[in-house]
Parts: sequence; C-alpha cells; structure tokens
Amino acid sequence: MNSIFENIDQISVCKIESIDNALELAEKIQSAGLKCMEITFRTTNGEEGFKMIAEAIKNVSLKFSSLLVGAGTVVNKKLAAMAIASGAKFIVSAGFNPQTVKYCLKKKVPVVPGVCTPTEIENAMNYGLNLLKFFPAEMMGGADMLKAFAGPFPNVKFIATGGINRDNMQKYLELKNVAAVGYSFK
Repeated sequence: MNSIFENIDQISVCKIESIDNALELAEKIQSAGLKCMEITFRTTNGEEGFKMIAEAIKNVSLKFSSLLVGAGTVVNKKLAAMAIASGAKFIVSAGFNPQTVKYCLKKKVPVVPGVCTPTEIENAMNYGLNLLKFFPAEMMGGADMLKAFAGPFPNVKFIATGGINRDNMQKYLELKNVAAVGYSFK
C-alpha cells in the first residue's frame, strides 16, 4: 500500500485557513515541482473547521490531480473517515492510534502513524506497517535517532517530520531508512 510514496521524498505539510488558501498552496506546491501535499486537520473551529478541511481536500484533489493529496493530523477514526470520503489518498497521524490504523487498513488507504519509540514501532509492525512517521523528529533525537533505529528495524522506513526544514532535510534524506521528509511549506 505504501508504494504510492515511491517517487516522493518531500511532503508539503499544510495547515490551511480556507478552501481558497488550500488551493493557493496547492498551486505553489505544484509550481515548485513538488508532488505531495498533506492537508492537516488542525483547527480551533471544531466540527465546522473539520468540515472545511475535508472540503478543501476534496477541492484540491479534484483541481490538482497530479498532486498526491493526503490528510494529516488525523487523530481518530472519525477524521480518517472524513478524509477518505473527501478523496485523501493517504492518512498521517501524529501518534499511533490502533482504531485509526485498523479503519484505514480496512478501507485500503495507506496510513502512516506517528512513532518515536521502539515500542510504538513494534506496535505498528504488528499491523503490517513498515512506513512510519517519525515525529517530532528534531526533538526526539533527529537523524541520529533514526540511525539507531536502522539496526533493530532494518525493514522499516520513516517519514521524518517535526523541525524539518530546507536547511536540515538533506541529512535525513541521506539515511537509508528515511523514505521522505515532511515540512511546512512557505
């Protein structure tokens, strides 16, 4: 299922304020030659905010069909269902929530749960996942921590996010167990 990320090494992680804002960011991302956009479910507007984000995922997916559009900060099964119904091609969460993972696997939508400890990695592996989000990367030991994970987890790849920027992303991308980095697009 994770083969959709095969040719992607950078994921633009976007917190949006409106549908128009999401479309503008998608245009910038595509113009920059990037192939992947993660629209996060980050809002202080409750259910209305979640509905707007889901609608933005739908609009961006329809207008920018060459972009791989997914949903981030998916903290529960309900948000996963909203995102998938809106056309999200992948789901990313900050942590490892078994109910969210099970739901996505049942729907056959790639899910990349967040991990930062060996126990969380092992839990994800028990669900057959071998592509995981390492979050918050810089705060949890960065590239050195990922190097340490390579020994006990040789078949796991990571998308590193959290403190990643254009200045430090290369040190992550040079690691064999890093599939991609995610950072906020400006």
